[in-house]
Order: sequence, then C-alpha cells, then structure tokens
Amino acid sequence: MYEYHGWATLRETYLNEDNFDEKIDEIVSVIKSRIDEIGIDNGLLDLRTVNGAYQLHLSGLLNHKGKRVYEIFDLYDLIAKTAVGSYGILYVFDDEDDNGHENEFQCYVLAKGKFTKRIDSFLSPYTPTVEE
Repeated sequence: MYEYHGWATLRETYLNEDNFDEKIDEIVSVIKSRIDEIGIDNGLLDLRTVNGAYQLHLSGLLNHKGKRVYEIFDLYDLIAKTAVGSYGILYVFDDEDDNGHENEFQCYVLAKGKFTKRIDSFLSPYTPTVEE
C-alpha cells in the first residue's frame, strides 16, 4: 500500500516585500498545466484560491508505488523551482519500501525553494503507533 497526503501554499517569493506575488498568476498557470497533465485519477488533487492565496491539496491511497507517486514528487519539485516562496508538507507511507522505511511515514517539507526529506516523529514507527 502507498498512501500520501500533502498540501502547499503557493507564493512567488519568501521575501516580505511590496508586490511580492506580482507574477504568481503566471507561475500558477504553469503549475495548473502540470496538474492537468497528471489528472485526478482516484485520489484528490486540487488547486484553488482561498482568501486570495493559492492552495494545493492532494491525497491518495494506491495499491503499489507507481507512476502517480513520481508525478506527485515532480509536482512538488516544480513548485519548489518556480514558486520559491511556497511552503507545505508531503507525507507518504509505503509498506513495500525497499530502503528500510516500510514501517514509517516519510515527511517531505517544501520551503524556500527546497523540497527535502525529514524524519517523522508523529506517526512513526507505523507499528505500534498506528497499528498493533
């Protein structure tokens, strides 16, 4: 099983300046095009404006890690490169992970133009934290 949950607030820059998001609509257009290429499939992949800010939400539960997973990671990489002020989280659980992470959630953090892996301390180890 491969489970993923994520969110991101899209911003052009992380600098606190006047007109700090003057090109955000152009940037979001590129990101929306990528989302359209990925498609919704059997999960959630939603980008909308909330109180004037662009927010991305995604979630899914797959039988196995596959193309969809790589598309999600590529989407976060695109956001990190094109909307460097964006921030958010992607949480994944892969019970078939062959790198020794099959009993833990993996957390990825989007901030200041970087998308980096972090150690999860909230739901890991999966057994016994989530299941017995």
